Amino acid sequence: MTTSRRSALKALLAAPAAGVLAGQAQAATTQATTAQAGPPQAGPAGAPVFPAPNTAPPIHQASEAPPPWPTWEGPVPTDWIDPKTGHRIVRLSGDEGGSKLYFYRNSFTPEGDVLLFSSPQGIIKVELDNGFRRSVLVADPDADLMVTGRRTRTAYYTVSDAGEGQPTDRPRTLFAVDIDTGRTRRLARIEQGQFSSINADETLVVGTVAYGDAPLQPDAADPRNRRAGQAEYAAVGPDGRPLNFAKAKGVRMLQRWAARVPMELFVIDLRTGERRVVHAARDWLNHPQFSPTDPERIIFSHEGPWHRVDRMWTIKTNGADLRKLHQRTMNFEIFGHEWFSPDGRQVLYDLQTPRGQVFWVASVDLETGKRVYRRLEQNSWSVHFNSSPDGSFFAGDGGDADMVAHAPDGKWLVLLRPEPVVDHDPESDQDDLISVEYLRTERLVDMGRHDYRLEPNVTFTPDGRWVLFVSNMHGRNHVYAASVARN
Repeated sequence: MTTSRRSALKALLAAPAAGVLAGQAQAATTQATTAQAGPPQAGPAGAPVFPAPNTAPPIHQASEAPPPWPTWEGPVPTDWIDPKTGHRIVRLSGDEGGSKLYFYRNSFTPEGDVLLFSSPQGIIKVELDNGFRRSVLVADPDADLMVTGRRTRTAYYTVSDAGEGQPTDRPRTLFAVDIDTGRTRRLARIEQGQFSSINADETLVVGTVAYGDAPLQPDAADPRNRRAGQAEYAAVGPDGRPLNFAKAKGVRMLQRWAARVPMELFVIDLRTGERRVVHAARDWLNHPQFSPTDPERIIFSHEGPWHRVDRMWTIKTNGADLRKLHQRTMNFEIFGHEWFSPDGRQVLYDLQTPRGQVFWVASVDLETGKRVYRRLEQNSWSVHFNSSPDGSFFAGDGGDADMVAHAPDGKWLVLLRPEPVVDHDPESDQDDLISVEYLRTERLVDMGRHDYRLEPNVTFTPDGRWVLFVSNMHGRNHVYAASVARN
């Protein structure tokens, strides 16, 4: 175990049983800095009162109990114009609610005419070219939609065996379903671990397995929370008071990172059933994604506190060409939530230099190594970003004041369009240096009522006309589409 991991683990062991932040020194520093900064500043009209720059909001929950989830009285709207942005929003899920895939996972047919998402009824099919007509494709609430194929009109989903313990410790079966006929096939089965992605020609599935890991949230065998779509994180600080969700998540991520349990990144050949290990490590391997165009290219992450890990990596399915995709150049620089460009040539990601201060949507070309950094404002930082189908602009899903940007007015879905930096002199550019652009923000959806314990996970439709997201703004989780064009 390295010195940094030993130090982190020592801090954890010295902390109260329910968790730790960074220690009493950090809490004292925060209090002192806030005191020096003077009274809170008012943000834009309607925004919450917020501390001065380079100070953070309180780290604790407002009470002993977690904050309540949003509620809604009366019928949930199905089609309306956002009064603050002028963009049309359509609810795609039925009254029972729904949830969409993680932001980088494909959920469309190759032709772009059908969207899939999950609901309490099972896997739902939405006909994008037929007035968003809904139907049930897989009538099984336990069917966990993974991804749709890029070559065929096939959806892939998994079902975990019933039993004790977290789902990744139980046997899991991978199925394929024909999106047009509903016919289902069993493809593969693992005794533990999880499947994550199907390659571009739909011959391989990639997954990860950890041997001996504990649940992210202690005393919760299955920490997944359907309201939040992730573990319902809870922890207390050194003073014994409950931390807010973002800080508690940081505690649990640090604990899991320090555990150093053995892991494997593996692929299974869907034609033969052969399983082979692509990469083995004691790093926390997570988020494996296949390229949308290259059947042999994988990107994956070293999970954990972003400032402590070299997060982004790529590798071929035969274990060759393992390389890091971003090199940290300053202390407390963070990067992650990576995704492939639509053509598979670039990997894009959230970059902060340093954390919580300067924000970029960055990219690296996998062949040439060329990098582009696109600057955005604090209130436009987002939990996740995504590319339009033609790669010309981006969407972001915003964030609340407890998150890393501590944005005073950040609860918006946004469109982000690159433009040259003011007074840019292209003739002075050097090809081997990082190119820099500015991202102009257009607000798309008011997320003021949304609780960001649920990540919206923005995705463009294949025709680029809509941005899809999940939200609890109307109480129950629902899947929505926001029109890119303003009405």
